[in-house]
Order: sequence, then C-alpha cells, then structure tokens
Amino acid sequence: MSKIRSITTAVVAANFDWTLIRIESESGAVGWGESFFAPGLPEIIREMGELVRGDDAADIEVIGARLRAATSGAGSVGGIIHNALSGIDGALWDLNARELGVPLWRLLGGAFHKSVRVYADCHGGAGLMSLGPMLDIRPIPWLAEPDQVAAGAVGKSLFDLGAETEAVDLDLLASRARAAVQKGFDALKFDLDVPGLVPVRVGSRALPPGAEALARDMADAIVDGAGPGVELAFDLHWRYDMASAVRLAAAVDHVPVMWLEDPLPPENVSGLIALSQRTRVPLGGGENLIGHRSFAPVISAGALAVVTPDLGKVGGVAEARRIAADAADRGLSIAPHNIAGPIGTAFAAQVSATWPNFLALEYHAQDVPFFADLVDAPLIERGQIAMTERPGIGVEPVLEVIRRWAKPGTTVFEK
Repeated sequence: MSKIRSITTAVVAANFDWTLIRIESESGAVGWGESFFAPGLPEIIREMGELVRGDDAADIEVIGARLRAATSGAGSVGGIIHNALSGIDGALWDLNARELGVPLWRLLGGAFHKSVRVYADCHGGAGLMSLGPMLDIRPIPWLAEPDQVAAGAVGKSLFDLGAETEAVDLDLLASRARAAVQKGFDALKFDLDVPGLVPVRVGSRALPPGAEALARDMADAIVDGAGPGVELAFDLHWRYDMASAVRLAAAVDHVPVMWLEDPLPPENVSGLIALSQRTRVPLGGGENLIGHRSFAPVISAGALAVVTPDLGKVGGVAEARRIAADAADRGLSIAPHNIAGPIGTAFAAQVSATWPNFLALEYHAQDVPFFADLVDAPLIERGQIAMTERPGIGVEPVLEVIRRWAKPGTTVFEK
C-alpha cells in the first residue's frame, strides 16, 4: 500500500451536514468516508490530515492510535473528536479495499447478509427539518412541497421549548407510513417526542399529564397506514425521566415494536437496566456512546435488546466490530443509527453486512431529493442495499452534484 498524500473534506447541506472525507494516496488511489456532523468538524479533520500525511494508508489501526494519542488532551475518550476519527477510519478502509480491488465487506471477512435491510426513519409524520451542527433549525436548502417539510422555529435548537411547531396529524402519520411501505420498506421508525408529548418546562424530562393517549393514537395510526407485516421502532431522543419512559412504553406495547429508542439519557445506565425490567417493549440505544467500553455496561447487563451505534462517530470499524460481537455473544441485535448521506450509508451497509446479529440500518433522508444523485449507482432499492463486487463501499461520489449542494462558505475537497 502507498502513503497518504492528502485528506480533504466537503460538506453537503442536507437535512444535516454531511461531512464527506476524501483520502488520496501517493499512488493516486482515493478512499471516501463520512463523519457525523459536529461544530468545526472540517477543521478538526484538516488538522488530523496534516498529522498523518505520509503515513502508510494500510496501517489503519496504527493511524487511529496515533490520532487518539494526538487528540488525548482534547477529549479523545469521547466527544466530537471521534466523529472525525470515524470518518477518517472509514475512508481508509474504503481506500484499502479499492487498492486491493475488493468490496469492503469481503475485506472485513465476508458478508452474512447479501443485502442489507434498511428501515425508513419517518420523523414525526411531516418531512424532516434541516438542522445545523448545533441542532439549529435552518431554512430548507432545497425545494420541497410544503407537506414534505416539518414546521419549526428557524434559529432555535431542536430541543429548545417550542422549537417544533407542527401539531401531530394522525392522518399524515398513516400516510407517511403507507408511502414508505409502498417504496419497499418493511421496517419504519417514527419520533414520539413531538409537540404534545415533549416536556413543557425548561429542564424537565416529564411527559405532560395524559399525553400517553396521544402516543397510543400515533402508534395505532402508523400501524393502520403501514399494514400487516411491517415492524416499527419509536424514537424518544433521550428526553424523558423514568416515570415518563414507563408510561410511553406502556402506550405502544400493543403494536409490533422492534425497539423503543433512547427513552432515557445515555449516561443513565442503571436507569436503562431498571426500565428494561419494567416493560415488555424491547429497548434500543447507543447512538451517543463512543467506543466499545461505553457500550460494555449496557450490553453486559442486557439493558438493551437492540444496540444502535452510529458508525459516523463510534470510533472506527474496530470499535464497531467489538460492539457487534459483544452484542452477539449476549443474543442482542444490532441496528446502526445512521443519519448520513449515501457515502456514509454505503459504508455502514458494508460493515453491517458482516455481522450475523444485524437487524436493520437506518435511512434518514427520504425527503432529501438529491440523496441518490450524490453517488453513481442506485443504493437503496425496495428497502435493501445489495452487496456487490464493486470495490470499496460500492459507490462513487458524483462531484458535480456535491459541489451543487455544498454548504455555503465551505470548500469542496481543496488541498
């Protein structure tokens, strides 16, 4: 393998900032990756790239260890440093697979799944908002029909009181579920932390009195729209206290729930353990945990039935594989959280295909009209991502489309 010549970035302004990474080797080979959004992320990646320029691109673990040591003073045991590390790690894996002329799933030891099941994140019924690096609601950077975009207070951060302004429409929920199933998805996720269900006092994690009736009505509407044979997950975005989480779990336990996601803050391990013993609804979580050590307590305790690491920030392929293996040893499923564009989604699919306990991969960009145009081949078809023999992550970015939708004020793979 050859040495690293450069690491550069581009940011696509979609429903989130999709921070894309390009690693070029001295041989001219290129690998592509994507990091989970964070404030100042391109600059962090640029600094890391300067440090490892000239390193052997095949030494993925060595490079990762070097970067962790270099960023140890900035918090390399957690935090947004790992977003950058994860994207660079993914791009290095893609680069090495391409230089060997093999798909990433083969380089990682083979695929248990020849196609990867994808579940559609349907938000709260209306289309997605566009959120900046501080979860700040921003104007939609693409054209959309009014009913494709969720209403929100531009400039507020998503978790501020009153940030989401769109009342729940049960008919729209059913319609969104029906539309996703018609596209071929047999697994869906909806947010339950929507107006009418979110805490109404600053600092509170309490469900409003009687609000679980709305959660029950939402679940029923979604089931009616989706029809038989469709599995559901519900996301709570770590907003609630124990009492509220128990009430919400009881409100949806009559429908086919794959998992109830992040009902409590991720650091509340003892709470997750206690909640798992008080409800028959499977619990899922892990998108905010970094590295296998953070997952170990909840996995070993069986607090989560479904483990949901995000490959754009979990700390790299080696960390993700240890998490998946630990979960498999305890009979737990793994369903990666994924709000990435097609580069990060293709990478996550390649890695997920190599896990025997894989359940489903998230797709969070149904309402981004240029998602499929950013790469050169169809990615998600009828709710599946097929594993092919194309080298690396199986797709090539389309640079002119990336340039068209690049975030204003950012560069596009400039050295």
